[in-house]
Amino acid sequence: MPLGTPTPSKPPVTLAHVAAIARVSPKTVSRVINRDANVSPATKARVEAAILETGYVVNLAARSLAASRSYLIGMFMPNMSSHYCAEIFRGAARACRQHGFHLVVEEYDFGAATVVDRYEYGLRSTRCEALLLIPPVCDDMPLLEALDRDGVRYVCISPGRHDDRTTAIFADDSQGVASLARHLWNRGCRRFGLIAGPSSHASAAIRETAFTDTLKGLGAGPDDITMARPDWNGTIAEVGRKAALSLLSGPQARPDAIFAFNDEAAIGAITCARDLGLNIPGDVAIAGFDDSYMAQLVWPQLTTVHQPIAEIAIKAIQVIAEEQPAEHRRIYMPTHLVVRDSA
Repeated sequence: MPLGTPTPSKPPVTLAHVAAIARVSPKTVSRVINRDANVSPATKARVEAAILETGYVVNLAARSLAASRSYLIGMFMPNMSSHYCAEIFRGAARACRQHGFHLVVEEYDFGAATVVDRYEYGLRSTRCEALLLIPPVCDDMPLLEALDRDGVRYVCISPGRHDDRTTAIFADDSQGVASLARHLWNRGCRRFGLIAGPSSHASAAIRETAFTDTLKGLGAGPDDITMARPDWNGTIAEVGRKAALSLLSGPQARPDAIFAFNDEAAIGAITCARDLGLNIPGDVAIAGFDDSYMAQLVWPQLTTVHQPIAEIAIKAIQVIAEEQPAEHRRIYMPTHLVVRDSA
């Protein structure tokens, strides 16, 4: 072939190609793609294998037109750089691919406009079949009222209020934090610092209550637990560093253990402790929440509570994808303590 001659492109894989390989009719392939419950498991498996083998991609526009559906799920994303939001996106995107939907993400700056305005002039025009709402958007009453008015389905992750309006999915924060508090107590810690989370996140209050109530039940007095309630503007690690500085160099007795609202804040606390010349965990044990990938990159590696963030998003998309939406439910996903070198 002469230099500069364009390489002939392969013809696109069609529904008929998939049907021939799976030894079924094109109509059966279409039924599998559209999640028809009347297709046998064996036939469904053959069709899905043929789709993978051929690399067949659904024509979303044609599919939407034929079914009078958009097959779009929308999501507001306040901070794509945070581990929590990135994991939510990863799980939601994976589940959307599995269930034949496409994910539409609207990045949202909380200082720029109200979230309902971003819905009215953004996601609403995309004709999303449903929305996945994460904290703190899941508690925005004007948005919930607008979605109810428009008849748009939505599923909430960890709402603090209005959790009876739709299905809500939660990590079992209380169980995980209680395990962490008992672990710190059992290793001999008796003075505790707590870096509280943003007041707009319902999980912040749940984690705070679980931590303090568990310690009090073990014998800690009111003067043994010191709160830091930082302004959550700026990078999360820097917020955690400043909060830890107030705990470790303040007028109160220095804590021998610090629990931070999330891993990123805990990593900021580790930075602060090392800057002050403190040994971790000898002088102060430090723990977080999430079990993010950063928990194993920091030194010393971070003790934390694992919550299945991506799996929570996958479960939310599964609920949305149900042909006959179930009655509103509260679904709890388990958490567990992960002990590493920092505590």
